[in-house]
Amino acid sequence: MRSSTALRRVLLACVAAAFAACGGGGGGGGNNNPPPPPPPALNITTTSLAAGVVGAPYSQSVAATGGTGTRTFTTSAGALPAGLSLNPASGAISGTPSGTPGTSSFTITVTDSASPPNSDSQALSIRIDAAAAESHDVIVVGAGSAGLYAAKTLIAEGYDVLILEATDRIGGRVKSTTLGDMRVDLGAEEHYLAVGDNPVWPAITGEYGESIYVSGYNGAEVYSMDGGTNTCWTVAGAARACADDPDVTQSWDIYDWYWRTELHPDPTTSLADDVLYEYGVGVGHRAYHIYDAGFAGSVFATSLHKLGAQSLAIQDYGWDLSNGIRVLGDKDLGYSDALETVWWDDVVANSDLRLNSPVVTIDTSGESVAVTDLSGAVYLAHQVIVTVSIGVLQAEKIDFVPDLPDTTVDAYNGIGIDAGMKVPLRFSAPWWETEGVALGSMVTEGVAGFCWIPSDYKSGTTSYVMMCYPMGDNALALTGLAETAGGGAAGDEAIVNAILADLDATFPGEENPATAHYIEGIVQNWGAAPYTLGAYSYAMVGTFESADQNRRRDLQVPVAEDRIFFAGEATHVTHPATVVGALHEGERAALAVAAVNGNPGNPPTP
Repeated sequence: MRSSTALRRVLLACVAAAFAACGGGGGGGGNNNPPPPPPPALNITTTSLAAGVVGAPYSQSVAATGGTGTRTFTTSAGALPAGLSLNPASGAISGTPSGTPGTSSFTITVTDSASPPNSDSQALSIRIDAAAAESHDVIVVGAGSAGLYAAKTLIAEGYDVLILEATDRIGGRVKSTTLGDMRVDLGAEEHYLAVGDNPVWPAITGEYGESIYVSGYNGAEVYSMDGGTNTCWTVAGAARACADDPDVTQSWDIYDWYWRTELHPDPTTSLADDVLYEYGVGVGHRAYHIYDAGFAGSVFATSLHKLGAQSLAIQDYGWDLSNGIRVLGDKDLGYSDALETVWWDDVVANSDLRLNSPVVTIDTSGESVAVTDLSGAVYLAHQVIVTVSIGVLQAEKIDFVPDLPDTTVDAYNGIGIDAGMKVPLRFSAPWWETEGVALGSMVTEGVAGFCWIPSDYKSGTTSYVMMCYPMGDNALALTGLAETAGGGAAGDEAIVNAILADLDATFPGEENPATAHYIEGIVQNWGAAPYTLGAYSYAMVGTFESADQNRRRDLQVPVAEDRIFFAGEATHVTHPATVVGALHEGERAALAVAAVNGNPGNPPTP
């Protein structure tokens, strides 16, 4: 019974197999099923794309049909216009066009997921047109102290003002931030008294009261000498008193000597030349760093050999601000905070401010001034006030059409500006108070250069903050270290470590005291900032021939038939390199524009 059943199953299986082999019940002698049809050919159907406009959102798609499975779009030749990107899954081209108007040609290739894959390519192009030009009475280039005060002055006269700022913030080289529990100033920090028609003093005392100002640099002076082995203090009874070091005490004479014009008769010598002649101190001398970092760096943001001896004497002989300074004593208030409260908030509210808008071209070849920014946007005005730094002018980051007169180019190239940075460092304890007294200021022999203790004058702070001020050659050396480290956070770390090593060497009595107590720091490298390219201006050889004949005054002269005006700390003759000088120059240029224009509320027709 079981055997016959098994036999039947075997026979049935063989019949089924034979039946299948013969093509089933079709009655034919082979397999007559047709193969599946091939998929439609992969094909890009888009043959043209719409034009875009600089600064306006753009969205177009490259369409395709056919192929197998998923499709992937790529740009196989050429490039899309700046600001646009291709979605590889959908073929959508989108973004906001930026840069110079024009036509970009490229090839789009689509590939499917077959094996091997199929593909198709299509040559396309997109034309990007310039945005319709905006029109304003006056354009101010730069939202630093000069630019904002120029705008403030023009707004008060009824003018429609557009401010174009290259960075993402206002204030320029006045910049405050928080370190620990206190505000620190990464740019300008010192405030002058009311002397010299200083508008800052009454504005800030009117807002906060006179008690907001306190004295700075309170405490002893410290000078690193002989690699730190003979670091001295200006304290009687100190382990090493500076009064006992004749090289240190001799260096103090420079403050009463450098500005006397009769003592610097040669217009071609640097201040380093004159120091060598007068004091016998040159590069390699044990006290050279006091004249270099301690004087040239701390006061003029450069190195001793870059200062023009006679130029500087002529310039500072005419100094007309207070000799004394004050600082803000409130730990929660920085210089930029105060200026925003008393002035800049109103200026921003009553003007048209565009951040992240670096100007690339100023064209006065037509009836109106046409200003173009990096995105390609064009703005029209009757006049423009240029308040960018000397470093930006010297780097020719702005293309003037037609070219500026030689006298203007010679003027800004004849004014010095050097690399410089501020580096505030927070520590766990005031390790520098080795003599039991506060530290007012310190000159090192290395890259830190000149340092002081802002936490000593910020009321109520529990932080211990030292501010270091590497300028000129010291700043260049630190920038080189940062670049070698790869820039960014690694570059900042390299700068901080180099400064800490210098501080450790200045106080060799304890092993690495700065490094041991270090918590955190900030690096503000003004020389490397692309829209500053320097700390502040200084008098080089040839900047001044006299109080009346000098490059600062030459740069004040308007050009392009009174349509381009320059203003900034570098154009002030008697107190350059100050916030007050920048404010005064912004006001001067604005009043000159108003005198020429005379018709507020009447911008040019686009």
